[in-house]
Amino acid sequence: MPSFIDSLKLRYDTVFQSDTDSRFYQNLHHYYDLVEKTPELQALLRASQEEYAEKHWEIHKEKSKTEEEADVKDELTYRLERFNLYAASATIYVRVYLPIEDYKHSSEPEDKQDPVALLMMLGIKNIKTTRWCQKTLKLYNKWFDGKRPLYEKELRQFHLLLVDAIEKTAKTTPAPEQSKSTERKLPIDFNYRTGDFAYKNVAGTLTPKSQEYIVLKTLLGSNDYLATYIELIQAVRPMTTDTKSQRADLAKTILRLKGKMGMPERTADIFLNVKGTGYRLVFPDSNRKAE
Repeated sequence: MPSFIDSLKLRYDTVFQSDTDSRFYQNLHHYYDLVEKTPELQALLRASQEEYAEKHWEIHKEKSKTEEEADVKDELTYRLERFNLYAASATIYVRVYLPIEDYKHSSEPEDKQDPVALLMMLGIKNIKTTRWCQKTLKLYNKWFDGKRPLYEKELRQFHLLLVDAIEKTAKTTPAPEQSKSTERKLPIDFNYRTGDFAYKNVAGTLTPKSQEYIVLKTLLGSNDYLATYIELIQAVRPMTTDTKSQRADLAKTILRLKGKMGMPERTADIFLNVKGTGYRLVFPDSNRKAE
């Protein structure tokens, strides 16, 4: 599970580097999308939700008889929410992730979209549809106009709690026993500090700041050696979005990397393009095929 931390950190940094509010909310959605679609991270959230429900019930199972008792319950509830992973995720999940997720996968025109998603992606001044009156738009816009510091604060808290949960799980989960006869040694020797590598009969050095070095390092450090297009693109250029031209540049980088590692262009190699997703390293002892 610690391998998720690098991917989370990359997306986390990208959120704070966003040059516009629209890009900020889009990148915040992208950060949470990793949490939402990773079973191991979802398991941490479910465990936290169960803990929250149990403790919240303990606090409020008896009705307050005095204002002093009510104040104590409010204080305990605030403390619970401040240190609970599930509670820390609520604002980002409901206010940002869900509306943009629906907008992202919708094929409907703009005037059929959720106004909340449009406010984040376009800004109130750029919404042309007359479906909603200005009063309604301004009401929803109060959630986002000038509220970026609020969501940054929410993300900091959630990210810290999530990393803490990942690290605690790693410490308490025993590593699977593996006999020496079944241990898998990667066919690539790669020095993260110097960029020195050795693959089959080819040895060389990748400059640590080069695009080839960054792409190989990202793939080796990714879960199951699979990195999405946007992860690889933003590993090289943090402020960049996933576009056709950026994917073309990424393909050229991988082509150069293959050349430096002695892989002819038209022969099988360890870099698999998983269409619609990204790139994966597939080693000779793997039976994995394109998805």
